[in-house]
Amino acid sequence: MLTGKPLGKRIKKTSIAIIMVITLILELSGCTRSPLVWFQDKGKNGVSAVQSVGVQGSRSDEENKKEQDKKDTVKQEETASDDAPVPMNPPQPDPPQTPIRPFYELSGTPPMAPGLAMRNRVFSEEPSKVVYLTLDDGPSPNTPQILQILKNESIHATFFVIGRQVEKYPEYLKQEKAEGNAIGNHTYSHNYAEIYQSPQAYLANIKKNEDLIYSLVGIRPPIIRAPGGTQGHFHVSYYNTLDAAGYLVYDWNVSTGDAAAAVVPTDQLVRNVMSQVPGKDRVIMLMHDAPGKTTTVEALPRIIQYLKKEGYTFGILRPEVAPILFPGGFRS
Repeated sequence: MLTGKPLGKRIKKTSIAIIMVITLILELSGCTRSPLVWFQDKGKNGVSAVQSVGVQGSRSDEENKKEQDKKDTVKQEETASDDAPVPMNPPQPDPPQTPIRPFYELSGTPPMAPGLAMRNRVFSEEPSKVVYLTLDDGPSPNTPQILQILKNESIHATFFVIGRQVEKYPEYLKQEKAEGNAIGNHTYSHNYAEIYQSPQAYLANIKKNEDLIYSLVGIRPPIIRAPGGTQGHFHVSYYNTLDAAGYLVYDWNVSTGDAAAAVVPTDQLVRNVMSQVPGKDRVIMLMHDAPGKTTTVEALPRIIQYLKKEGYTFGILRPEVAPILFPGGFRS
């Protein structure tokens, strides 16, 4: 018969001694993980309690993961830029017999056409009646007046700017951004012979303007508008190239008609809008912030008042807003 301390206590002491030896061996071998040794200890009430013995001060897997997550977050914040277009690997092109559907579904489903390779998007829910005022070809000497009108009406607009005009009026671009308006890319040169040579030439012109915009206001707009619109200028390869680079293209479904002549009478501009708006719940309206478009400035307050009376909410374009596109840009 064994004498002395109870067997259970001797086993417990022996276990602890073994743990200490294992711990010492692991430390000498350079292992930093804390070994966990579990054993049962019956309490007075007979309930099993779990205990652990380990190396003090060692880092757990969870602590290591938190530290790595923190480093990854800092890295993402350092490399991210406001509104930057995200280059993407294009999806598979639509088959040759695909019927043309030249519009995005509000669910995010892209247009369809033979050879078209555009990805699904995520669009935000919109008010029941919404209008997006867009002004192309600026900045210009008219920009300060336009901005004052927008401020007076407590609304915002989207300015699709040309690089060469930005170089002339950089402070107006800064003011547009500072006052809460959206900035879109309308190419650097606006030279049709240059930009419509090929999709690659168009993209290069967009990138040049993007770099200029970024140098002044710190954003790389992912929203772009084709000079003259996509109709008659784009084909499927343009969309594929731009979509793969992370851009969204916006045409329009209402125009003031201020580009029909050097100067269009103010009343005519207002009538053009009033004749096109009825029956539309989503409106992307084209106007121009170009030198000499003084009647556009004069018509703007009347157009805004008309739209407010018709119950429209005013918004700015961003990647979460579904584009409106012309059907003629989807030819192969």
